[in-house]
Amino acid sequence: MAKWIVSCNPKYYKVDEAFAKLKKLDWKQASSNMEVGDTVFIYVSKPVAAIKYKCLVTKANLTEIEIDDSAFVIKGETYLNHPAHMELELIRTYNDELTMDILSQNGVKGRIMRPRRAVDEFDAYIQAHNL
Repeated sequence: MAKWIVSCNPKYYKVDEAFAKLKKLDWKQASSNMEVGDTVFIYVSKPVAAIKYKCLVTKANLTEIEIDDSAFVIKGETYLNHPAHMELELIRTYNDELTMDILSQNGVKGRIMRPRRAVDEFDAYIQAHNL
């Protein structure tokens, strides 16, 4: 199964509050290559600038939103109109183990704005540190 890194902007979505209340979320699926069983790491952009969550894709290619998380949406026009969603189940929450500095030292280059497959160097780091 593949490993992915996706981004979340806290100006648009209260991801911390959402995962505190819900253990599963519908998430915008930006790649049709994402499949059930894949791992998704959620990178929360500034001011956090770190991966905060590790999730499992439990449903993919959903055409309708199934989980009501509207209480956590700050600005969600693009989310609501997105053609495909996936269901993510929370596996792990991180504190400061996966900051942007650590990511860049382990093969993750540039700003994380679009979904990307986790590079081998990052995957090796995750496995070596049991993250």
